[in-house]
Amino acid sequence: MITHTMRIRLAALALLVCAAGVHALDAGWQLNVKGQGGGSLTVPSISASDLDKLSANKLNGMLGYGFGGEVSVGYVWDSADAFGLGKDNVFSGIGLFGGIGISQGYAGQISGTELEGEQIDVYVNIYYAPVVSFAVAGRTYFFDNRFMAGLSVGMKMIADTAPQYEMYSGSDAIDPEVGTILVDNDMMRSMNPFMATIKLELEYNVPIISNVGLILGGYGAFNIYSPGYITMPQSLASQLAIQRPDFDPKTTKLSSYFINSFEFGVTLGAAIEL
Repeated sequence: MITHTMRIRLAALALLVCAAGVHALDAGWQLNVKGQGGGSLTVPSISASDLDKLSANKLNGMLGYGFGGEVSVGYVWDSADAFGLGKDNVFSGIGLFGGIGISQGYAGQISGTELEGEQIDVYVNIYYAPVVSFAVAGRTYFFDNRFMAGLSVGMKMIADTAPQYEMYSGSDAIDPEVGTILVDNDMMRSMNPFMATIKLELEYNVPIISNVGLILGGYGAFNIYSPGYITMPQSLASQLAIQRPDFDPKTTKLSSYFINSFEFGVTLGAAIEL
């Protein structure tokens, strides 16, 4: 017996099969609207001297999640016109796009310290939004513009002054808590809100109608971020003040402190021929 759910799946499959017969998008101007979501692995880096300022003996990253969307506009050149290749060549075109996006950012860190002979590890997940991104992408198209491999470079700007956090530890010395980290005006003026990013994208374009295609794909991106200063929950800052009375998160610069991250996930969107 064919259930209602099976009928929906068969109808969707039939739609894709029918769409496969539609001609792929031609060369020319394109508008891409995409949503992206997946994992985000924090890759922190800090020198031994700056780590000592935090009264810590280690700093590791954690895996979280992130999501967002972007809009890009660009031009696609047909390989036959640009390079004189045959229409049946696997390499079908190249494109240059510029885009803007808005997303949620994530930073997860495990800091460790020794207190009265006991090793204490503190886990902190920080979620911040919005993150505004700007990028320029070069794209290579294959198989009649159905498959795309692209590389983009750009920057992201953190615009959140009140990121949310979760903090917990395996020790009774630190109580689990959730809350908001308030970034005051002084820290906003001193901290660096910009990060550099490079992203690889692989996408397949499923034609829907003559000038619209469904984008299915995946991405991997690496972000390089040096905030200059560190932000932390007030309860953790109070604990640190006992160990390091001379350390102030607002004024003590950590030049070697990087909160790099590797992002990966899936892409779903639409390509519109203009």
